[in-house]
Amino acid sequence: MAGRGAGWIWAGRVVAAVIVAGLAVYLVSVGLERADKIASVLGALAAVTALVLPYLLRPGKSAPAEPPPGAVDLRGARGVQLNQGGTNSQVNHFRDEP
Repeated sequence: MAGRGAGWIWAGRVVAAVIVAGLAVYLVSVGLERADKIASVLGALAAVTALVLPYLLRPGKSAPAEPPPGAVDLRGARGVQLNQGGTNSQVNHFRDEP
């Protein structure tokens, strides 16, 4: 899998701009009536794709984030209450360990 460097991001932007420009030229060349019908169909397809795509793509695997240096690691705690700087945070996890 290719990395997501700045070059790849700009290449994707250029490709998207070329596609949008080409679509605009095509829709202008076919006339308003036909362009309206084509745009409606493309809009519906884009909406359905946007709704379905998150269910088809696998989420990326990521390791749990390590706490920054000096932080308190509370990932294994069941009930924690911290009072730092006049603020109060309380987190309770009352479930069985897997």
